[in-house]
Amino acid sequence: MDLIIYSSFTSPRLAYIQHQVFQEWLGLTSQLTTQIEVYKQFKGGRVNYSNNRLLEEELFIPSSSILKESNIHPIELHNNSEYNKIPALFKSKITDTDIPFDVLATIFFHLSRYEEYLSFTPDKHNRFHAAASWAYRNKCLDVPIVDIYVQRIKRQLLAHFPFLIFAHKKFSTSITYDIDMAWAYSYKSYKRNMGGLVRDIFQGRWQAVKTRCLVLLGKQTDPYYQTFNYFDQLHQKYNIQPIYFFLLGKYGTFDKNTSPSKMIFQQLIQTIAKKYTVGIHPSYQSNYQEHQLKEEIELLATITSKPVNKSRQHFLKLHLPTTYRQLLAQNITADYSMGYAGAIGFRAGTSLPFYWYDLERESSTQLRIHPFQVMDVTLKSYLLLSPDQAKTKISELIQAIQATDGVFCSLWHNSSFSFIEGWEGWNSVYEHLLEEVYKKEKSE
Repeated sequence: MDLIIYSSFTSPRLAYIQHQVFQEWLGLTSQLTTQIEVYKQFKGGRVNYSNNRLLEEELFIPSSSILKESNIHPIELHNNSEYNKIPALFKSKITDTDIPFDVLATIFFHLSRYEEYLSFTPDKHNRFHAAASWAYRNKCLDVPIVDIYVQRIKRQLLAHFPFLIFAHKKFSTSITYDIDMAWAYSYKSYKRNMGGLVRDIFQGRWQAVKTRCLVLLGKQTDPYYQTFNYFDQLHQKYNIQPIYFFLLGKYGTFDKNTSPSKMIFQQLIQTIAKKYTVGIHPSYQSNYQEHQLKEEIELLATITSKPVNKSRQHFLKLHLPTTYRQLLAQNITADYSMGYAGAIGFRAGTSLPFYWYDLERESSTQLRIHPFQVMDVTLKSYLLLSPDQAKTKISELIQAIQATDGVFCSLWHNSSFSFIEGWEGWNSVYEHLLEEVYKKEKSE
């Protein structure tokens, strides 16, 4: 046993944070105790999570009430402080602590997404939006503050107990794609194509009109489909193993992929599944018709002849705790929806995977959350950045994540590499990202 943690209380919240921070992230074997004598006699590392220092050689973290509680209520967050220029919560009045705020409760606040269980005004897709978050209001959404907190816990432990051996971590990358529309024009009904053609003519999009006609006449490859070959070339060049999330929902206002009943679409999925990891992209409608989630997952498993255990919500429609409970009920063990549509950065304060804590049921789960930090549509359509401005933002994110040995996870669409919706020049943004992370990984 590497570490013992003393607290005057035990709770599911404290047990969760003990496991996530000290065991999962720092790689230490640890145990909780409420017995002072057991704590004092322990020969390894010691963390005192209370309101009184017990030993000279210990990491003393002041305890607030958050991890002791078992209810959800509005939290007064006006007493914010800064710790080495990083915003912090739950500042302590105790003066002889090693860390001047309840860092464990602060981490729990972010990972549990506590604020998303409270009353908020949703956006038009009924989502919790970035501007409502504590991190956005405190101008640190683009900072991996939880990862920085964990680094400082590690440094403090090493200062007191230099014999501790921590898990080796290094910067890594996760490239992911959402396939909302595998084809722009091909394999769609006559009605859909004629409606699109009329719209393009009405809007004066003559290049799109020309391309649609050439594709439907068989004289040009569909612009969305040809992206898959482009991706393959980059995967080989940079030795990338991406994850593809396929939308298989029934046609609707926000679900417009090619019908999964079409053999050509199934063959595309099978081809990709032979080379890369594939996950489900639960449809917009599945948020309101729960049986659809089960049907979509089963369909993907049938097409690929592989179990499906990864997901990312279409339109990032993440509503806690309902969405994650539904995923768990269908044996999904990894979800990639933790990010914002309208902003880049760290929705849960971290770039690292972590286990979801069901705040209403006060229980840890086996659903592993993989946060993403940036999406192509966010850069172009929400933030209205130029390709050059997007490159700068991406470089800043990569640098921040590398500094904390985190995981840079990005979200791209095959449809974002075509002129059809004004994506000219964005290939260079994606290639800039790959070149940046390739250099960073090689330097590790």
